[in-house]
Amino acid sequence: MTPLADMIPAMTSADLTTLRANAARLVEHGASTQVMAANDIIPIIDAEVARRAALPQPAKAPAKRAAPKKKLPPVTGHQTALPSS
Repeated sequence: MTPLADMIPAMTSADLTTLRANAARLVEHGASTQVMAANDIIPIIDAEVARRAALPQPAKAPAKRAAPKKKLPPVTGHQTALPSS
């Protein structure tokens, strides 16, 4: 099994945020082994978040607009020829 610290670089930013929140919760309300593990992992999480923040952000491509919808001629036929009652 891979240690958690080795998995951190592959995690998404949302996963890191969740992991950081869970570790902070365990520091306050966990068992002694959980507190020690959480105290060990929090600096690693913070370092990864800081590393990602320091990376240059790629320029976003302009959003593509959908092609304009073609205007259709009005519907004719039995559906429009119903008597109004």
